[in-house]
Amino acid sequence: MEACPMDNKPHIVLITTDQMRGDLMGCAGNTRIQTPHIDYLARSGVRFDQAYSLTPVCIPARATIMTGLEGHRLGLTTYKEGYALPTNLTLPKLLNDAGYETRVVGKMHVYPERCHYGFDSMLLCEEGRMLGVGSGKQRGYDDYEQWVAEQGYPGQAFGHGIANNEYTMSPWHLPDSLHPTEWIADNSCRTIKRRDWTRPLFLWASFTAPHPPLTPLMRDLYTYEKDDMPQPVWGDWADRHSLYHQRMAVTYQGKLKTPKQIDSAYRGFYASITQVDRAINRIIGTLREEGILENTWFLFTSDHGDNMGDHGLWFKANFTRGACQIPLIVTPPAKRDTGSVLEAGWVPGQVNHSPVGLQDILPTCLAIAGISVPEDLDGTSLLGAVRQPKMDRVRETVLGEFGPMGKRSLMVTDGIWKYIWFEEEGEELLFHIKDDPQELHDRSRDPLAPLEEWRNRLAFKLGKRLSDSAVSNGMLRPRQLLPELSEFERALLISHYNPRGLH
Repeated sequence: MEACPMDNKPHIVLITTDQMRGDLMGCAGNTRIQTPHIDYLARSGVRFDQAYSLTPVCIPARATIMTGLEGHRLGLTTYKEGYALPTNLTLPKLLNDAGYETRVVGKMHVYPERCHYGFDSMLLCEEGRMLGVGSGKQRGYDDYEQWVAEQGYPGQAFGHGIANNEYTMSPWHLPDSLHPTEWIADNSCRTIKRRDWTRPLFLWASFTAPHPPLTPLMRDLYTYEKDDMPQPVWGDWADRHSLYHQRMAVTYQGKLKTPKQIDSAYRGFYASITQVDRAINRIIGTLREEGILENTWFLFTSDHGDNMGDHGLWFKANFTRGACQIPLIVTPPAKRDTGSVLEAGWVPGQVNHSPVGLQDILPTCLAIAGISVPEDLDGTSLLGAVRQPKMDRVRETVLGEFGPMGKRSLMVTDGIWKYIWFEEEGEELLFHIKDDPQELHDRSRDPLAPLEEWRNRLAFKLGKRLSDSAVSNGMLRPRQLLPELSEFERALLISHYNPRGLH
């Protein structure tokens, strides 16, 4: 039989977690967490230790993965249910047009939820969100919840009583095989086995963990039974939080959590990530047994992180390290002798320090596939940095932006310094993250620190836009509101975290 012309195209497996910080991996220096299979991907490829989610909350972050565009370009700098992608030039569509079979299993969090945007198939697990609610219509349940009902447990997927944005932890309440992480892994493996052999495969395995609800399997909790969990860090600036951070601290009750609640939440995060790590090894094993592992690229990342109590903050949606700094690993195929983009003598297991982000996923996948990258994207291919991890600098800085106009948090970093500015009252933070990676010491009041340089860098980036109210005559202009919330405002912010019951 004559070989199909697509046979030599590499397969691409994009693996994402949800709400996983960049420091929750063994390969990132975390000695407590057990992530041997993620670490294997890092040892076999290149890890980017200055990877950022530039609009760090689910919907805009995932829109950036799909389009290669940052939040400002998408008109999406905050959480907005019902948001439809404003372009047909999506990652799956571009790959599909070039002959790839494109499939996704897990969480998408795009709208309309059943719009394929170029995927040949979608199996959805949306963390308990009712389909259609974002557009004001009731469309029923996702594929995972329907499947749980078919297994004889209708309406019980959220019987654990933990909501999807709270930090209480409880072990999984149904048989282990019904856990959403197991379902995503099972169906990712089935997708590999049922692929079209005449086409290269693009698979997005999109895990919902460790995003709350924190409901890990007992077997993974046992892994940490004898371990002391780390404690949140507290910077020298955390007693003078900006209005933006004050709201976050109140909404997610950062200062009210007891030591036991914090310890329990950490165990939930760690165990959930270890469960995903095992699932990743199942995907690797299925690729090996199908005979295509040696022609498969891996990209591993997360849509954003979580503050996990650092500086009195929980949740995401800001620009401290925990919330916006994410894992990003690119692993080439094991077989590199034919049509390889890598040079002779290339050594795996290296680290690139250039600031990169989710906007770079789409152009990187296209470059792997040998497809021309559309012009006018915010992202750029990371293949140059994979080829020469110690030499290639993808860009000088990245700009992060979150919140509605007038109430934004903005960030600029080059991977050495990080500057954060709050639009409402002009509060600012400056960290030398190379020497102070936990962001414990604010340098904005240090007369020897390059504060004015970083103010100017942010003002210059915003000033290049057609119109941005935060810049006037080349200088940052805050709204000058009072820097403290009233007790009434604090009371209104307390959240019930979107609980689910039986249905």
